[in-house]
This record gives sequence, C-alpha cells and structure tokens, in this order.
Amino acid sequence: DSVGEVASWITPRLGGVGPTTVAMLLRNTVEAAERA
Repeated sequence: DSVGEVASWITPRLGGVGPTTVAMLLRNTVEAAERA
C-alpha cells in the first residue's frame, strides 16, 4: 500500500497532517535510507 493510503486510514484530513502521519512518514524514510 502507498504511504498516503495507509496514513489516510489513521489520521483524518480535517486539519492537515496529524502526528501519527508524521511519525509513519519519518519511520518509512528511515527504513528507506537503511535499505539504500
């Protein structure tokens, strides 16, 4: 699944990006950097 699909299930898009979305994006970025 794409990050946007997963994040949209966890945080509502009412006020923008929620803390859970930020945490998941950061985790995915770290995982991608470790693989590179």
